[in-house]
Amino acid sequence: MLKLYALCAAGLCGSLFVGYCIYFDRKRTSDPDYKKKVTARRKKQAAVLKRQRSSTGVKLSNPAVNLNDPAAREEFLMNEMTLANQELIQGNVPDCISHLVNFVAYSGNPKATLNTLQQTLPPTIFDLLIQVYASLEKKGARQEDVD
Repeated sequence: MLKLYALCAAGLCGSLFVGYCIYFDRKRTSDPDYKKKVTARRKKQAAVLKRQRSSTGVKLSNPAVNLNDPAAREEFLMNEMTLANQELIQGNVPDCISHLVNFVAYSGNPKATLNTLQQTLPPTIFDLLIQVYASLEKKGARQEDVD
């Protein structure tokens, strides 16, 4: 009987919590300035990414996932590889290189990853990848020396 009451109380608390979340989410999204704030934030993020890419051609993106979690890391890497393939198919080489650099930089073993990519990518794309990755590594080493 006590277990039944505890189970009912847990269910009630869970339901109240979900209701609380839904209530405040609707309150947040019904704000008249909500859409303006979201579009302004997205435009700001796009401008920052565009500036980063235009300054060096390619810049490492900061993944929004926890790379210490193996499943999240694998999902991020697979997403980067998929995006790189899509960009390569569309003929957008700079964005393809950007995603490939992210893939190599955040993989556990960059040298093994580069060896695998050397066998699968066209030579021109691989050469560009090596040039960009090497320049970013040098730039990162210089920034570490300054810090």
